[in-house]
Amino acid sequence: MAQGGRLAAKTALISGGASGIGAATARRFVAEGARVALGDVQVEKGEALARELGEAAVFVRLDVTSEADWAAAVHAAQDRFGLLTTVVNSAGISVPASIEQESLEGFRRTLAINLEGTFLGCKAGVAALKGGQGGSIINLGSALGVKSGAPFAAYSASKGGVRLLTRSVAIHCGQAGYDIRCNCILPGAIHTEMVEGYVAEGEKAGAAREQVLAGFAAAHPLGRLGRPHEPADAIVFLASDESSFITGADLPVDGGMLA
Repeated sequence: MAQGGRLAAKTALISGGASGIGAATARRFVAEGARVALGDVQVEKGEALARELGEAAVFVRLDVTSEADWAAAVHAAQDRFGLLTTVVNSAGISVPASIEQESLEGFRRTLAINLEGTFLGCKAGVAALKGGQGGSIINLGSALGVKSGAPFAAYSASKGGVRLLTRSVAIHCGQAGYDIRCNCILPGAIHTEMVEGYVAEGEKAGAAREQVLAGFAAAHPLGRLGRPHEPADAIVFLASDESSFITGADLPVDGGMLA
């Protein structure tokens, strides 16, 4: 574990911490001196990452749609590392479907994980952080929660909700006198397992892998997909004391997609 890093003395619970942006964030947090609890339903991946990160990390099984799981994850994290200072709501799914293709079951599943899971993470986070010395809650929104497209009916609805939930939490914590900041990052297309899911769907429809990836890249003025460490770097900033006067904000990490 890094000594004297930007997140020295910080203790974080990261949902979706076994893969994608969550895993990249866990690696960056530990490199900056934090201790992290990795919450995920992907047990093997989560345990492997915890072993990789060493004594500064622990894996806790967390289904973000379960309020009981959140309570148990917070307890396990604080039992291992002491009072939490940071909660990162990174767990999420994205299943491509237009309004005509999407089922009610699929729509509800996306909202349950992406939006209700973030709600429960914020609720558990506020309860834990207000009992300590305050801290930071960082939610994973999306550029597609601001600027949608035909295949993103459920995903955009869920991420748009995350943006406004973030503002509500931030205002509440300020008015209640809690030293808790709540902010939202808005990633563009980041080359993680989620994008690979879209690649697989494109290939099923007859498109070449390179064609699908080029389509994602073209949506960004920088002309490429994001890399997992790039949103993770933004999350480090929002978890650090460098962002101590920032709350209720969106931070795009989108290669200019929303410009």
